[in-house]
Amino acid sequence: MPAPLPHDLIRPEVRDLPDYNAGIALDRFKATYGIDCIAKLDSNESPLGPAPQAIKAMQDAAAGVARYPDAANTALRASIAGALGQNADNVIIGNGSEDLIGALFRAIIRAGDHVVTICPSFGLHEFGALTFGATVTKVPFNDDWSFPVDGLCEALRSAPRILIFSSPSNPAGPAITEAEFRTILDHSDRQTLICFDEAYVEFIEASERFDALGLLAATNLPYIVLRTFSKAYGLAGARAGYGIASDPAMIRALMKTRNPFGVNAMAACGAIEALADTAHLARVTDLAMTERARVSAALTAKGYACAPTQTNFVFFDTGGPAAEFAQALRGKGILIKGWQEAPFENWARVTMATPAENDAFLEAVPARQG
Repeated sequence: MPAPLPHDLIRPEVRDLPDYNAGIALDRFKATYGIDCIAKLDSNESPLGPAPQAIKAMQDAAAGVARYPDAANTALRASIAGALGQNADNVIIGNGSEDLIGALFRAIIRAGDHVVTICPSFGLHEFGALTFGATVTKVPFNDDWSFPVDGLCEALRSAPRILIFSSPSNPAGPAITEAEFRTILDHSDRQTLICFDEAYVEFIEASERFDALGLLAATNLPYIVLRTFSKAYGLAGARAGYGIASDPAMIRALMKTRNPFGVNAMAACGAIEALADTAHLARVTDLAMTERARVSAALTAKGYACAPTQTNFVFFDTGGPAAEFAQALRGKGILIKGWQEAPFENWARVTMATPAENDAFLEAVPARQG
C-alpha cells in the first residue's frame, strides 16, 4: 500500500475546502442506481441541446484536432465582440466561465484579501477565493429574495479586493434590477474589482433586462462580466465561456493565469455558430420561461415555497434536508440538486427541461404535509 501523503503537503486552504457539488453523469447514475434516468434536472443543461449548425461545426473541426487550437481564440473573440459591440481586446475565452473565475483569483487575490459575495451563491465564487487565502463575506438575500443591496453596500465600505456575484442568481434565480445595480456601483471603490457573473442572462424576461455592461463602462471602476455557452447555448459538454473586461490589461493578465490552450478547437467553432443562431436561442429561452412558471406554480400548489426565478431552474424549499429529498427522487430516476450551503440545506434546485421531464419530476414530488 502506498505511503500516505505528508500531512503538510497540501495547503490547508485547499485541504479544508468542501467538495464541489457537481451533478452526476448519466452513465454513472445508471451504474450506481441500476436504473435509467428519467429526468436529469441537476445541472441546468439545455433540453434542446446546441444549435444544429454548432454541432456540424464541431464535427467538421474534429478533423483538425492533430493541431493545437488558436491560443488567442481570435475568431471567437471577434464574434463575441461584434455581437456585443465590444473591442475584441477586452474579451477573453475560457474553458467554461468557471475557468475564468479561477484565472481571475489567481491573477488578483493575495493571502488575506477580502472578497464579497452573496448567499446562497455559486460555490466557486467563495471556494476560489478561499483557495488563495482570502476571507469571504457572504451577504444573504433579503427575505423576499430581492438582492441585499444595503448589505452589499455596507460590505463595500471596506473596499474589498473583489465583489463577485451572479445575476440572475445561481442557485436562487432572481435577477438584480437596474436601480439596485446602479446603487451598488455608486458605493463601489476603484480598488475593488466588480466581477458580475451573467451565466444565465439570456433567460431574463425582456421587461426585466438592462445593459449591465453599458452601466459598468460608464463608471471608472475595474470590472469583468462573465458569460457562458454552457446554459442557453447548450454547449455544457464542450466547455466554453467568456469574459468582457474594462481594460485589455486585465485580459492580458488572465491569459497568463488561464491555461494557454483554454478552449479546444471544436468548442470554439461550435460557440461561434451557437452565437449566430438567435432563432435557436429564442426557442431555448422561451421554453425555459414557460416551464419555470408552470413548475413554480405546481410546486407552490403542492405546498413548497419557491424563489422567484429569471433562469432555467427553480429553487424551492423541500421542508427538510434537501440531500435526503434529492436522494429519494434518485430512486425514482429523477435527478435534482439538493443545496449544501448553510443555511439553505433544506432547499433544492431543479432544472427546467422538456414538459415531459418536468412532469415526471412533479409526479415524483409528494405534496407537503401541514
